[in-house]
Parts: sequence; C-alpha cells; structure tokens
Amino acid sequence: MKIAFVGASGYGNVGDDTYPLVFAQELPAHELVIYNSDLPAALPEDLDMLVMGGGGIVYNHGKAGAEEIESPHFRCMKFYMDAAIQRGIPWGFLSCGFQFQNNCEADDAATLQPWAYYLKQAHFITLRSPRCVLIAQELSGREDVVFAPDAAYLYQPEIATPLEDVRSITLVPAGLVNARNMLMNHYLRQFAASGVAVTWLGMGAAVDDHALLSEAAERFPQAQIVAGAGPQVAFETIARSRLVITGRYHGMIFARVSRVPFITPVDVPYKIRMENLDETTGAATTHFEVLRRFMPR
Repeated sequence: MKIAFVGASGYGNVGDDTYPLVFAQELPAHELVIYNSDLPAALPEDLDMLVMGGGGIVYNHGKAGAEEIESPHFRCMKFYMDAAIQRGIPWGFLSCGFQFQNNCEADDAATLQPWAYYLKQAHFITLRSPRCVLIAQELSGREDVVFAPDAAYLYQPEIATPLEDVRSITLVPAGLVNARNMLMNHYLRQFAASGVAVTWLGMGAAVDDHALLSEAAERFPQAQIVAGAGPQVAFETIARSRLVITGRYHGMIFARVSRVPFITPVDVPYKIRMENLDETTGAATTHFEVLRRFMPR
C-alpha cells in the first residue's frame, strides 16, 4: 500500500524529522511518501491513503474577519486534503496538534474555522493532547476524535555509547531558554559552581537556532555546542544527560522517553503546556491502532 504523510519534516527541525522515522518503524510493510508544505507538482495516481501529520500542522494564522482568512499554510494543507477527498481514498489526521502562537491563542483559535469542513470530512482524527481533542470536537461536532501521546514517543533508537560515559546538563534553546535569559544564567552559574558540564543542543531548524547557539557559544565558551543534530544525535545527547532544560517540545519528549529529569519555562508554547504528563508514553501506539482500522483491505 502507498501512503502519503503530510507534515513539516525536511526543514531541519529535529522533532518534525523524527516523524518519518516513526512512520517507517510502525508501517514497515508499506510504501511511504513524505510531503510538507513545499507542494509537489502532482500527487502519485496510485496513492491508497493520505495522512496529515504528525506535528502541529493544524493552524491558520490569517486574520479573523478579514476578506481573505486562509493563510498560505492552510492553503497548502488544503491542497492535500482536497486531493484525498476528490480521489475518494481514506484520509485523516494522525498525531497532530493545534499550533497556537505564544500568547495569541484566542486570536489564533478564531481563525480556525476553515479547518472545520476538513475535520468533519476526515475518516480519522488522532490528536496529541486532550485540549486539542476538545477544540477539534467543538469545530467538527464529532465525538470520535482520539487522544494519544505524540507519535515521537515511539522513537527509541539504540544508543551507541554507554549512558554513564557523559552526564552533562543539556539546554535545548527556544523561547526563554536562551543565553540572555536571567533565569538561565542563574542556573548556569550554579552548574558552573558544581563543576557540571553543560551542553547546548540545537533541535530547531538552522534559521531558528543559529543565532541562539552562536550567542551561547560566545557567552559560555566552556559549554559544548551541538548544532545541526538529527534525531539520533539529539536523542543520544538527551539520554546521556543528567538534566534537560528545554524550550522545545521534542526535547521534552526525548527526555521523558529516556527517563531524564527535565524543566520547561512557565511561559512555553501551547503544545508543551497542554501535554498530558500523566499519560504513559507507550500509549502513543494508539495513533497507529486507529490508522490501521481505515487502511484499505
């Protein structure tokens, strides 16, 4: 079976680049085609199924009440969803979330209406937080929206070196986790006083991380800087840490999978604040249990 996945991989964000690895791991018998918002000239004629996800792709940062409410991102996502509807193949959302900008949740929620039609049409919807499920239910009127922890929790690669070899404090920069932040500097002075090694791990795309890591290197020349890490290197770095301070969602996920203590700032993106930390990470398999119910025989 040929299945197309539409997410945000391929731009250098470690979390988004983890999803195709999980899909290949969970669906080894199928041919997977990975897309993102760089629209193809055409989709293969022999597609059997289309999956939107994973990641925070459900957003529409247009202007509520404006004549043109559809954002460029939404129009790209609509291209794929319309194609699946027109072809009559099963399709839906897997391990997705609503992507709200920091401190703009009310405004961003007001622009979601164009998604309502597609949420109603989808054959299946699995979302990565209970709050996202409630929003989808309100938009679509559906009661069959399923919650499960993010699919990236299923990424558990083998680690090449023993965990005991390195035990540094790892900071994953984004938002308030940066070299200028007063609280981060307070923590780092305490770590230095204890003689603990510090690593700054870039898990974002280069356009997001370059300035943050360059500043960290300048201000803290004794720290190790890990830039351009793929999922394997990022996972290993976090797994070999004694503590993780992360501004990125998948920094938290990798820490939970590795059973490494982690801290996130209070003012963090919606997806981190809405994470259900009481749910076992293995429940992420629910996404694929739902998906298999709708695979063509």
